[in-house]
This record gives sequence, structure tokens and C-alpha cells, in this order.
Amino acid sequence: MNDRKLTIEHNTCIISSNLLDELDYVIGGYGKPTIEFIFNFNAFVESYILSSNFILTQRDFEHINITRKVLFPNGRPILDLLIKAKNVSSVSGFGNNITQCVYVDKVEKNDERAGLKAVEAFCKRDSERIKSNFILSDFSNPIKSVKTYSLGFTGKDQDEFGNKSQVLIGETTNQPFEIVKSLFNTITNHNVQAALPVFTYKEQFNELGKKAISKEIYTTISEIQGQKIDDAEKHFGSELQSIPPLVSIVLSKVKNREEIPKVLKEIREDFTEFRNCCEKFEKTLNEATTIKEQLDAIKEYKKFWSVLVKKYSDDTSRIMFRFLDVAKESDYENAIDNVIDTQSADELFKDLNLGKVAGKAGFLAWDKIKEKRILNKFKGVVNLWSLLENSPTIDSQIKDIERVFETTINRKRLLIAKDYLKKIKTVPNTVYN
Repeated sequence: MNDRKLTIEHNTCIISSNLLDELDYVIGGYGKPTIEFIFNFNAFVESYILSSNFILTQRDFEHINITRKVLFPNGRPILDLLIKAKNVSSVSGFGNNITQCVYVDKVEKNDERAGLKAVEAFCKRDSERIKSNFILSDFSNPIKSVKTYSLGFTGKDQDEFGNKSQVLIGETTNQPFEIVKSLFNTITNHNVQAALPVFTYKEQFNELGKKAISKEIYTTISEIQGQKIDDAEKHFGSELQSIPPLVSIVLSKVKNREEIPKVLKEIREDFTEFRNCCEKFEKTLNEATTIKEQLDAIKEYKKFWSVLVKKYSDDTSRIMFRFLDVAKESDYENAIDNVIDTQSADELFKDLNLGKVAGKAGFLAWDKIKEKRILNKFKGVVNLWSLLENSPTIDSQIKDIERVFETTINRKRLLIAKDYLKKIKTVPNTVYN
């Protein structure tokens, strides 16, 4: 796994350590599958098979390394499947969270060996603390906080702390909305699929909803660019994209939980053409300089995708949300939203026609705005509602999981899941400060 600063390739998925934890807990044989597991499994399978590249935050990667032996002493099949891929990276630059020091010791030298010894000592001393902070998604009991562990050093060799440096292990506490907000603020100018656990779904949808391009902006830009409004409106904001019944395909091919990683890898190879399609689309979208070019790219992508998906679609096919965002680097978000906040649509058009918006936003000329890229983000999030709304999908998955894991799923918890998702879908977005 490579560690580098934030550079994201086309068709990339960022995967949360919490999602991997929940999958390995069940697929690794440490616990039984639940309704919540089914949702998390869908999120991972669809992202793993259809994404070309994967990233984990450096903070999550450190957390995984520190807690692995305590939480998963018999191995982590899904994590191992992921990190064996050549296109997986750990990336730094995701926020600067306040960390509480929970372990400190003097060391002769700030190096990997000292770090490994510190982790071993910390895990032995505080194994119960680590276990108590392990979380699993629960529709009936929302997760209020998430704790992660990280490793660091202080001091310079041979000149502090009595000629000794110190090795530290920190514990960071975040609420789910803080995790998602930090993530999406960091990847503002990138096309990214998010594979996060179900307990963050409200926060995911909230952040994407706030960032998705507004109808007023899209209409205005389309007018300026000479496009038909009805044509543009087909592509603004969130959209639904059909995807094959990937989880059903995976489960139909496995006899037991131990075979899941192997089958996932095989099916991912079968969907190489799908991933190539996504990469080509994102590249075209990012390199386009006008709305017309970008709308044409979206049309071609949809056409190609619909042909490919017919090979696999059946009554258990699902849909995922795709969100077209205004890129922060385009400056349209500030230039136009500031006017929308204070004036009517009629006044907005007057301002734009006169180049008045450019002046208000501090730009020298309208020409410097209109040529910039606009829709260079195309984020996706798994549409969990389609699992519940399409009964063949959830019914077939429950039966397959019961067979593969030799267990029984509590179907009554489907009502709790429906209530949880209904609230997300109907309650207005909450704005977090």
C-alpha cells in the first residue's frame, strides 16, 4: 500500500475502516450477520467491484494496524482482499482532529521498531478499552461517537527528555457527521465513490445534498451557455443509476463465508469493462471546458452503461445515487450562490447578463469565470432504500446469507431499518456547524 498526499485517480472509492471492521467481524467469523450487515455488504460489494482504485485515510490505516490483533486475532479476510490489490493507497490530509494521548513511553529512536513495540504494549495493557470502543451499525441505536487510534512521536533523537524521544498513541473521538463532513470537504474537487457504514448514511446524504449543484445555478449556467433548460435539468443534482444485482451474483456463487473473498475477486475481474467505462467518463467530464461538452459526456456514459447493465439486470437489480457537484475550484459556487441568497431569479439574470456577479465576487471579468470547469465531480452513494422497496432483492439476499452463514436473520428488524431510512428521506437536512 502506498502512502501519499491527496491525489485521486479516476473512478476511485474511499473506504472507511469502520465499514471494513463490520464486514470482517461477520465474514471473519467473529459474529453473526444482521440486517445492518446486509446494507454494509451491499455498499462494499458494489464499490469494490465497480471502482478502479481505492483509498483509505492514513488515520484509518493507523487505526487498523493498532487494533487488528485485538479485534481480529484470527485474521481479516475483507481487509486482506482489499490491500492485496495494486491500486490501493493510504492518503493523508483528512482533517486535523484533536487527539487525546492514551499511551506514552520513552524510546531510544523514533523508528518503526519503536512504534511496533509501543503498539504491542498498548494493546496488551488496554485490550479491553479497544474492544469496548468497537462499534457495529445498529438501526435501533444510532452511533453517537467513533473512536480511532493513531501513532506518533515527539522530540528529536538525543536532545530531549533525557536524551530520549517519546512514542505516543492517541485516541480521537468524532461524531459521525464530523467524519463525513471532514471527508467530503477534503475531496471537494474529486470524483469519489464513498463506501461508508450504514450508520453514517444520514450524514452522507446530508453533505451530498448540501454540495449538489442547485437547480437555480444549473438553469442560469445553461442559459449563459446557450443550452436548452430541459436538457440541463435532466442532469442536475442527484440521479438514480441502475447497477447489476452484484450481491446476489456473489452470494449465488459461494457455498460458505470463507469463499466470499475469492468470489469477490473473480467477479471484480469480470466487470473490468464497467470500470473502464467509469474511468473514461470521469476523464471526459473533468477535461471538458463547457457545459455542452459535459452534458454530452453524461449522455454517452448513460447510454454505454445501460447497454452493459442489460447483461446482468434482473428483478433484483438496484440503483445508486449519483451527485453532480459544482467544483470549489470553479468559483461558481461562491460567485452565483451569493446572489441567489439575496435576490430573486429575475435579479440574478440581470446581474449575470451585466457581469455584475463577477464584480460582487471579486473577479476581474466574467470571461475569467465562464471558461472554468463546472461539473467536475460525480460522487456516488449506495441507495439503501432500493433494498427495502424492491422486495425480491432483500428477500433473496436474506435467504442467501442465511444459507452461506448457516444462521437465521431477524426479519422483524426490517421494520426498524425502514423507519430509520424513512426518517432520513423525509426529515429536512440538518446543517451542522
